[in-house]
Amino acid sequence: MQEATTNHFVDDYGVDIFYRHWPVESPRASIVVSHGASEHSGRYDRFARAMNAAGYEVFAADQRGHGQTRKSTGVGRCGPGGADGLIHDLERLVAIATESTESKPVVLLGHSLGSMIAQGYAARGAKGLAGYILSGPVGAPEGGQEMFDGLRAAVDSGMGDEILDALGSYNEAFEPARTPYDWLSRDEAEVDAYIADDFCGSSNPLTYGLLCEVVGLAVESVTPEAIGKIPAMPVLLVAGEMDPVGGMGANVRELQSRLVAGGLDVTARYYPGARHEVLNETNRDEVQADIVAWLDGHIAPTG
Repeated sequence: MQEATTNHFVDDYGVDIFYRHWPVESPRASIVVSHGASEHSGRYDRFARAMNAAGYEVFAADQRGHGQTRKSTGVGRCGPGGADGLIHDLERLVAIATESTESKPVVLLGHSLGSMIAQGYAARGAKGLAGYILSGPVGAPEGGQEMFDGLRAAVDSGMGDEILDALGSYNEAFEPARTPYDWLSRDEAEVDAYIADDFCGSSNPLTYGLLCEVVGLAVESVTPEAIGKIPAMPVLLVAGEMDPVGGMGANVRELQSRLVAGGLDVTARYYPGARHEVLNETNRDEVQADIVAWLDGHIAPTG
């Protein structure tokens, strides 16, 4: 199996986007990863290698405000172009994946904050995609519009570059807790690795401005009208039943219902006891196997 390579591109707004590529010989299809809040593309190495073993190439960029890309935008900042920039960056990476695999199918996997961006990408036409996966998705929570209105008011008052604690409340369901990030996974080693990572958690806080752009995109993309504009394609949802980000599954099920009502082919997997990062959970082998089975059945069938 080949080692991951790193590269970058300068997007239409002048932002230098860093990305990783896990190649395979004769790939069946490729997966483009849109990672979550306060993390980076390097955390998907194990997942990417599991997908490589099944014949799938993987690409993952550091989002604006994150990882190596934050050198261009500033820590936790969205940078020029806002939500449109986030969408255009994904479109560029999808195009890179398409070219690399000689026009094999491309699937977008969005985790957490990345699930909101991925859903937005789908609702804006899903250019270049054969399907998409939402991991640890926010879903369609009540009060989304009110949250966006509050963020917009803060940004309009000049708070766009100020830090907002976007992750602090998720641990409440797990108190008394060992760490502030027990909500991420039941695997203590994974939680500790996240805390120790200089590109994660409190080392990479988010600003009001970035969250305003992403939440606005998310609110826009889960309406029946927006879902009705998504091209016919398969969708996979993978979520923990104990994930506070998805309302302990409730908000994900609401999104699932909306996607089905919009005519999309939706497969959903809800894992009892699992928390937010299902790719880093104690049952991650099961989750990875479910993703591969879905890819094999819906994106790159054999025979």
